[in-house]
Amino acid sequence: MKDKPEKKKRRLPRVLGTVFLLAAAVLAVTLAVRSQQEGGIRALWREIFGSQGTDEFFFESAAGGQVADMDMGLAVAAGSGLYVYDKEGNAAFSRLYTYNSPAINTAGDYGAVWNVGGDTVIFFEKSGIIKELSFENPVVSASVNDLGYLAVCTEESGYYGSVTVYNYNATAIYRWYAGNARVLSAKVRGREELLVTTLGIGGSTLVLLRLDSEEQVADYTYSGLVVEAVFTDSGVAAVTDGNVIGFDKELQKQWEYDFGGKYLTHFSYRPGALALGLSDYQVGGRQQVAVISDEGSETGKIELTDEITDLYLAYDRVAILTNGLVTVYDTKLSELERYECDPGAEHVILRENSTVLCAGTFSAYVYGK
Repeated sequence: MKDKPEKKKRRLPRVLGTVFLLAAAVLAVTLAVRSQQEGGIRALWREIFGSQGTDEFFFESAAGGQVADMDMGLAVAAGSGLYVYDKEGNAAFSRLYTYNSPAINTAGDYGAVWNVGGDTVIFFEKSGIIKELSFENPVVSASVNDLGYLAVCTEESGYYGSVTVYNYNATAIYRWYAGNARVLSAKVRGREELLVTTLGIGGSTLVLLRLDSEEQVADYTYSGLVVEAVFTDSGVAAVTDGNVIGFDKELQKQWEYDFGGKYLTHFSYRPGALALGLSDYQVGGRQQVAVISDEGSETGKIELTDEITDLYLAYDRVAILTNGLVTVYDTKLSELERYECDPGAEHVILRENSTVLCAGTFSAYVYGK
């Protein structure tokens, strides 16, 4: 894709300038009323400016919401609803709702969106909604894998929480109840394994289970807070408030990567590597990014002068978004490319075709070839 050509500066007479502003106002109104199903703003943009330049995704306000990659398209979880777009930026479908704390998770062709503390989870694929799942108790979190297995964590009467696993048809196939700890998150690997993270008086506990058995395989308790636990190629990695701990496939501790007293601000994992955003202070301070392998070795580290807005690791590349700038590195953190982007961008996504998507409150733009 070609970059947008720079606009030439011209001096216009005051009258012509007024006419131009009026025309721009009419255009803005036209843009607002065009139907999303007909291509909406993007279609009119192409009619006027042609198909050259950076690809755009336009959506309803995503303030306070989240965005996620979906097969080169985009899924947006906003306070006003779920909006899914194909790789051309055209609206695939939407589901309107009112969420005050929207959250989203996607993997491959599947996704889940929910309101933290709400009572529903929308399970969907890139072409439409699979099922809207309702729960009697508040939803804590949800996750999907690329085979379409969905794990939903809820609070539970008489227990501290439970995890329900669904297959790609949205049929419940497994349920696990926590005893004396609150369930924070759960992930399914393939069709067989379930990894649950809980928090109790003694700290955080990782619980490894098999979906074909009621017996747990293993568990591990950490005295602090486990922010997130993920399956890796060699086992499990737990990102805590002070380090990353690596385990084998039976939750036997293998290695530890210490933050050196720094505060975790961002992290992003893809099979093979984990990228960490660290800071000297909880707010502000010097910024640092490190990449570690599944075996716990540090492959790269850099210091940044600007505060990190977002961090994304995928396809052996790391994208770091700061104010108005996205910089792409390899996993050794050697710079590959950089793009000036919308200063209001809040999220960055690396895409399979080596392009970079930066999303803000109302729109997302694609950079690169």
